[in-house]
Amino acid sequence: MALSRPRAAPREVMLCGGLFGLVAMLGIHFAEHGSYWDYSEGVYALTAQLWLHGADLYGHVVAAQPPGVFVAGAGLLAVHDSLEWLRLGVGALQLGGGLIGASIVWRLTEGRLATLLAPAAILLTPWAVHEHGALLPELVALPFLLGGLRLSVEPRRAVACGVLCGLLALIKVPLILPAAVLVAMSVDRRRTAVAAVFTLVAGVLASALLGGGETIWREVVHAQTQAGHRSLSALAGFWAQGAWNLLGLLVPAGLAWVLRSRSRDPRLLRVAVCVALAMLATFATNFKEGTSLNIVVPVEATLVPLSLAGAAFAAVGGLRPANGWLVAALAGLAFTLVQTASLVSSPTHPVGFLRPGSRPAWAVTETASQLRAIVTAARACRPGLAFGGPPLVAMLAGRRMPDDQPDQFITQTPVLHAVRAAIAIVPSCG
Repeated sequence: MALSRPRAAPREVMLCGGLFGLVAMLGIHFAEHGSYWDYSEGVYALTAQLWLHGADLYGHVVAAQPPGVFVAGAGLLAVHDSLEWLRLGVGALQLGGGLIGASIVWRLTEGRLATLLAPAAILLTPWAVHEHGALLPELVALPFLLGGLRLSVEPRRAVACGVLCGLLALIKVPLILPAAVLVAMSVDRRRTAVAAVFTLVAGVLASALLGGGETIWREVVHAQTQAGHRSLSALAGFWAQGAWNLLGLLVPAGLAWVLRSRSRDPRLLRVAVCVALAMLATFATNFKEGTSLNIVVPVEATLVPLSLAGAAFAAVGGLRPANGWLVAALAGLAFTLVQTASLVSSPTHPVGFLRPGSRPAWAVTETASQLRAIVTAARACRPGLAFGGPPLVAMLAGRRMPDDQPDQFITQTPVLHAVRAAIAIVPSCG
């Protein structure tokens, strides 16, 4: 028997879910206040700040990512030019993804509790907490990725879905894969595809005006292919860590598929599963040096709605020991929360967050007090010298990077040898 069309989520449920999500966002923000977790955050934040203040992006300033992350960063910094504001703004993007995730959960389950928990759950997964508020393509992409997923099943929203798909590719190149899945599975494939291609082409042309199409290709594509590759043993360690952090979500998400006959929107469930699989496939990008496990954040975000749906489907049998489905779903979600708690309670050595047998890794780079000391030392460098240390420290200390190049990694590639030579002749400290 065909299921009736899902009702709109009750306002009070979405409002309460949003409030819980806001509390989670602010809680993580203040728990991590002033600390330093990800080197790439400084690269993108300082690049966005330089562009905001007139730097020649893709011209003089090298940028290894499409413009989406820099547009988001410059837009936020235009409101208030500070790192903490930038982190709050990116946290708000994460919360926006959480609210869209709640809408997906409601459409799949019409379950009030699962919908209520979704915004906070998307913010409180292990890698979402690890990277919280950092200006990274993976975090900027969250509302676009989940928004495209949500709109893919609505014929009237086909164009909007296509626009979001096109924007995904303008935020990070590997996100072309889930974007292509969304286009292929859209309820109105033709209109979605046209809108996606139009958006992508328009974005590429607009980007070319910044520094020339050849320059953007050299930095965003060619240089990335020359960045080097990890050994198989190192790659196995990366994948094992990612699998450990995703295991708790994969169990209830798998149950969502096993119990799919209980879904209120079978088509959306199929699309959600395929998008989650596409995001899992992006783990292959860890083969390249410079790509870290922050790619796990959007993978978690696509698995959370499925995980909550799986728990809701299992709960149909009632909360009793004989209901093995529900026990498995709750155990998986609890396993994920234990990892998050480990990271928050012990950021310098998050044992539960780390996979068994792992050496100390993935901890906070600098605590708040350590970062303040490093910034103070950077400010004390002799005036006129560039700062050759981490770009986040340069941004906080108000120091220039050598040759005004925040991305010290991608400039090591052969195709950017001239940029590397220009950096090398600049006197610097740090």
